[in-house]
Amino acid sequence: MGRYHPSRRWQAIPGLILGAALCCKLNSPCFSAGSAKPRSHSVQRRQVSVLLPLLGAEPANALSKDESLVTSLFERVTPGVVSIAKEAPPEDSLGTKPSAGLAGSGFVWDNRHVVTNYHVINELQTPFVTFLLNDNGGIKRMSYLAQVVGYDTTSDVAVLEVQSQDKSSLPKGLMQPLLRGHSDKLLVGQNVFAFGNPFGLEHSLSRGIISGVSRKMEGTGGRPISGVIQTDASINPGNSGGPLLNSDGEVIGVNTAILSGSGMFAGVGLAVPIDTVSKNVESIISKGFVKRPLLGLIFAPDVMDQELQLNGIMVMKVIPGGPAESAGVRPMRGGRLGDVVVAMDGKKISSTDDLFGMLETRAPGDLVKLRLQRPNADLDSEVMEEIEVPIKLGQATDK
Repeated sequence: MGRYHPSRRWQAIPGLILGAALCCKLNSPCFSAGSAKPRSHSVQRRQVSVLLPLLGAEPANALSKDESLVTSLFERVTPGVVSIAKEAPPEDSLGTKPSAGLAGSGFVWDNRHVVTNYHVINELQTPFVTFLLNDNGGIKRMSYLAQVVGYDTTSDVAVLEVQSQDKSSLPKGLMQPLLRGHSDKLLVGQNVFAFGNPFGLEHSLSRGIISGVSRKMEGTGGRPISGVIQTDASINPGNSGGPLLNSDGEVIGVNTAILSGSGMFAGVGLAVPIDTVSKNVESIISKGFVKRPLLGLIFAPDVMDQELQLNGIMVMKVIPGGPAESAGVRPMRGGRLGDVVVAMDGKKISSTDDLFGMLETRAPGDLVKLRLQRPNADLDSEVMEEIEVPIKLGQATDK
């Protein structure tokens, strides 16, 4: 699970943090300043019933159209949202205390698989997946062991296969996959809904809007995730891996991180876009890993490029036998600067984030053109030759 890094204020949502909350009894009388004693509930109700028609208000128990849509969405979606923990929670804890060893949340992908964040399960030897289902008007908790099918650290995605204890088929109606939408045309201001298990409170719902699109954040594997969705829907420890949905109940992202100075939600939640998740999940299910394009280059830190006032990113090492070596790309050597990548397929590159973001849209076997600035053979010369090099991308895997 992710840790908070003061120097990098993006924080992966950890699993469960126990806390205390002050609450008042709902049935206790409320006093106003200077009042001698509370009025009876019957008097208060009569006054409210008289005032409501005068104010043109409806009774409090009548749901508005908007509220009805939200409650309907919750009832429809909640069977497909699960909690993920290191052990199965006791049945008698339902609704009374947080699930034991909660790591995070997840959601049903198909009739066998559950999707969550990699950082939710990376320390779990045997993850348990818990469902909450309707049972003759009540709620029934059902927990099953799950096997990790595969994961992708770069996009922080993991796929679990739910298994019955005796290897028999799962109960009918247990696996209820959620509908999946698209994340390429999201608009700031759209309503969104975050499902999950914050602080172990199973099947919680928070509502907000899309606050930003096309954000970037560092993934668990150290490479940036592009197209990240920013939302003000409340996301807290335990929400990680849960779905972010649009108003139609379609998954548009996976709740992954928060921007916070305290570790608690501060109004900025981040979700990996469903288009990225879908591509990687399908690859994991079919192959066990994610096919990712490979250049075969290791670059200098961006801060070094800035100090040297370069126009792009400098090559430090070329992986032997990789695509870039075959294309003739030169690394740093003998006190001489390496090639500087300034563009790919005509698009300017100013940082390693730019390059990795472009690579995420490519596939192994694609042909790309790198524009390079190559230092002059004269070590004292500041003149750089500009050349264009075609490279056929190789394949990197994250098993």
